[in-house]
Amino acid sequence: MKWTFAKTYAKTAPHEYVLQKNEPKTHRYIKEMIRKHGVWEEFCMPGGKPYQVHYWYRGRYRYWVIDNILNRTRVGWKYPKRLIG
Repeated sequence: MKWTFAKTYAKTAPHEYVLQKNEPKTHRYIKEMIRKHGVWEEFCMPGGKPYQVHYWYRGRYRYWVIDNILNRTRVGWKYPKRLIG
């Protein structure tokens, strides 16, 4: 699977993504794993309001889905203060 680095968020929330239309089976599988085994955590962009995101941790990565976009970030990637609660 080919992940795309999210350049827009390189400094604030580094992550990679795959569109559902490009990997429908993987998207469904990870969405189901998030539903069954995910954990809710607070996320807040600088200057924004905190909100809860449903993550699934697998190996070195944390996965989440927003609409038709499957996202992942390395567990060790550093976020600015207040991004992850």
